[in-house]
Amino acid sequence: MMEYYVLVLVKFILGFVIVITHLNISGKTQLSQMTPVDFIGNFVLGGIIGGVIYSDSIPLYQYIFVLLIGVCLISLLNTISKHMHLFRRITIGQPIPIIKKGKFLVEDIFNKKNKIDILTVSSQLRAQGIHSFQEIVYAQIEPSGQITAICEGSEMPSVIIMKEGKARDYELDAIEKDVHWLEEEMRKASVASDDVFIAEFWRGKLTFILKNGEVKKTT
Repeated sequence: MMEYYVLVLVKFILGFVIVITHLNISGKTQLSQMTPVDFIGNFVLGGIIGGVIYSDSIPLYQYIFVLLIGVCLISLLNTISKHMHLFRRITIGQPIPIIKKGKFLVEDIFNKKNKIDILTVSSQLRAQGIHSFQEIVYAQIEPSGQITAICEGSEMPSVIIMKEGKARDYELDAIEKDVHWLEEEMRKASVASDDVFIAEFWRGKLTFILKNGEVKKTT
């Protein structure tokens, strides 16, 4: 009987160590850093640990192997979401603008796919010290569910319109630009797309941060 409890303890410790190591390596030790892929993956890992830890019919090496498969799959999906825009949109989502230039974007708000409760939005805004929609020039719901709101007199946040050499169409649409405009700006700045780490649009100007750390601004 004692051997059974020792095996349970060993499985628990091993599972704990593997999951904590995975979180530390991925750099996602806080809930706010986790994506839906991480949440679902961690539930799956928890299910593996909970389902196997009390079973003495599954060998220890098999238990470890299955856990490592789960960890590798989560890491793979997160890597894909970083480099494939479409996959990122599916797994993480996109910001949803609800107010632009002081006007409600009614189509986005009423879109059933977005599941926006305007009363919940109002409550979140009050928690940020914003007492009325009339104060807001621009607002969007982030993929995390947080509200980003810009009031009159405040500066609009920057927009990352390019990442690791790839244009971000959704963000270009948000600033009312297109890929042709971006390519022209790159030509003016003598920048090749393969050299770009990110391109940031702010205050009507575009800045390229290159993969070698160099910064190039357009005029």
